[in-house]
Amino acid sequence: MEDSVNYAEYTVEQKSEGAHKRKRTLLITLYIVFCGGGLALFVGVLKLWPVGAIIPLLTYILHGFTWRYAQLEHKYEVANAKFRVSEIYGRKKQVTMFEEFVSEFSLIAPMTDEYKDQWEKADKILDYRSSKKTADGYFARLEKDGKSTVVYFEAINKMLKVMKFYNSKGTVITTMRY
Repeated sequence: MEDSVNYAEYTVEQKSEGAHKRKRTLLITLYIVFCGGGLALFVGVLKLWPVGAIIPLLTYILHGFTWRYAQLEHKYEVANAKFRVSEIYGRKKQVTMFEEFVSEFSLIAPMTDEYKDQWEKADKILDYRSSKKTADGYFARLEKDGKSTVVYFEAINKMLKVMKFYNSKGTVITTMRY
């Protein structure tokens, strides 16, 4: 983390709703079916008790490799005049999903009815909010190569001030919780 006046960072954990909830449910179902099916096959049908004894261990290993994808966080960062959105899987693996100069955005504003036509109508919409019901929802609109991209994110006061520093014309600041 940088120690700068023009730096802001904020991380939110993805709430268990929508597609993320389905992914978590699917993984839990996979673990139950893998363990139950493996035990039923090797112990019940084939009578291979030693192989059946390692099925719970294999389920635990499967859990270790896959559950991190059900633990998702979104990290928003404004540094060196760039806005970066990263996804963090299992609190370990960080992948940059979006990065652009703040000055390139035509509008950075709250997701209110006043700006609804700006954040709803775009060629590409990237949603990196923790929940669709968040009170701190903001969007950044980018017009590039004749295509429009809108990025949904959650904002805090410091982040909006830094964005305003880099893009004073296009940034709308409202009162935030943090």
